[in-house]
Amino acid sequence: MVKSSLSYSTTGQLSSNRYYPPRVHEAEVILHNLLRMFHSQVFIYSRFSPQGAAAIVRAQNEQYVDIMFRIHAEFQLNTPPQQPFWFTPAQFTGHIIINRASSHIDFFYLHVPSDNKLNVDLEWLNGPRESNTMEVDIGYIQQMELRSSSPSRTIGNVRHPEKIKKREEIAWISEMSERDALDVIEKEMYSFKQVCPFFIL
Repeated sequence: MVKSSLSYSTTGQLSSNRYYPPRVHEAEVILHNLLRMFHSQVFIYSRFSPQGAAAIVRAQNEQYVDIMFRIHAEFQLNTPPQQPFWFTPAQFTGHIIINRASSHIDFFYLHVPSDNKLNVDLEWLNGPRESNTMEVDIGYIQQMELRSSSPSRTIGNVRHPEKIKKREEIAWISEMSERDALDVIEKEMYSFKQVCPFFIL
């Protein structure tokens, strides 16, 4: 879990009246470099919860590890003198298969899920005070993704395609369904979902 250590305002969320992301550190750098492929002004911690990222090992065997992850981040599309304009996807869901030595990636896919009718929040300021000049709209992104076209290659050690197993051909020693993995991540990011429901008979 990559959690935010940023300071909140008294409203319980980070300020909308800003343009440039804060400096990133350690594990945050990987997330930042990935998401800035969409836009340079990426904030890997959204202004409101849930923030950051969470991941889980979905499956594993002696050679590979299958990891699913979820990121909550957003983008600031404007620069001064224009007022801030925030582009906030509902979430980024990711899937990566790497070897245990972490020397190569066999599969990578990061996307904004599009199975709901609404999956992006748009917010912009019409004046200097965000408390009473914020405009909001909600929209739909049909496709926003990063996908590997082939397994990674190591310089000086070119891997032969015939030796690479397709994702569907990998036999896992232990695994859970993708749906169960995403449910675990969701509970990590939303603490209220960890409460077990009970019924009064």
